[in-house]
Amino acid sequence: LLGGAVRADRMRGGRNKFGPMYKRDRALKQQRKALTQASVVSSNLQRGFNEHSQPVPIIPCVTAREDLISLQPPLPSSSPGSYPCTLSNWTIKSDHTNSSVHSPGPPVENNIHSEEIFSTQLSRMPRLVIELLRCDVDELQLQQKINVYLQQQQNIWKKHGAPSTFSLMCHMAEQTLFSIVEWARRSIFFKQLKVSDQMMLLHSCWSELLLLDVISRQVLHGKDGHLLLVSGHEVELSAIAYHAGPTLANLVQRGQELAQKFHILQVDRQEFSCIKFLTVFNPDEKQLEDSPFIESVQEQVQGALLEYTLCTTSQCLGRFTHLLQCLSDIRSLSTLAEDYLWYKHLSGEVPCNSLLIEMLHAKRSCS
Repeated sequence: LLGGAVRADRMRGGRNKFGPMYKRDRALKQQRKALTQASVVSSNLQRGFNEHSQPVPIIPCVTAREDLISLQPPLPSSSPGSYPCTLSNWTIKSDHTNSSVHSPGPPVENNIHSEEIFSTQLSRMPRLVIELLRCDVDELQLQQKINVYLQQQQNIWKKHGAPSTFSLMCHMAEQTLFSIVEWARRSIFFKQLKVSDQMMLLHSCWSELLLLDVISRQVLHGKDGHLLLVSGHEVELSAIAYHAGPTLANLVQRGQELAQKFHILQVDRQEFSCIKFLTVFNPDEKQLEDSPFIESVQEQVQGALLEYTLCTTSQCLGRFTHLLQCLSDIRSLSTLAEDYLWYKHLSGEVPCNSLLIEMLHAKRSCS
């Protein structure tokens, strides 16, 4: 299952039968198109800087023990989400949403002024950071996809009984993991690796990427005291802690503390994108076939992250060090989360045929 998900020659619409000349020409055309549409990129990336960006649509939180998470999809929102444009495969869809049509905004002269300011920021932003952002998963598309999946699963659950809250969380985590594998497969640098190295890296860092996905959602879109799920549903952390056992309660508490650390640092989308790539491209992983390339990617991303901090804050060296320290914190907490998931698996609360358990087995067999 996972092997098919990351194979380089598995592409939507069939395998690519074109030769290297066509690929190179196509890449140049896409690059020129991206440059001519820089204004579209600017409007998208501006939400990472603008503290007034609109959050992902959510529903009111629920706190009842038997219904910590509602299976109903989040309430529709008339306003556009945080990522109305889809930035995938290095190109920008031309049929993007124009937020100025759907929602009132500040006066035109203010918009022009803010665009001028952001254009200056964009021109100072490292090119590599912009390319990493283009690989990001569209949050609203992922939310809709997972809600469609949950709605489809309800027919099965009606026959066999409603799942527990933990089981429901595992379902959402597994669907998120599928999106992470797809993100990695089409991302810059990663798709240049051999399949064996792709598998090795994903087996090593999948839990860290899942944890980073949860934390980034809280920092960018969530609010204090609540857990914003990938489905758009919102749950009170106090309710989770109240009904959880001591091990899960400790994990939730440590996750809160780590999210708060990111929040204090005011980590933005640009920095989260860099951190994701640093998490994946870990040259310390054993048995890699192309360790020099992976190490060079990590050095490039670290350099771009440092350069970006130089553009955005005067305390760049201290901030850069704190961001790298967060990588270590994520790795430590994800290991504890894996141990808890393994315990739940042994007790029969996680299906054996799930991608989560497949990845967990693969990582433990390599260690």
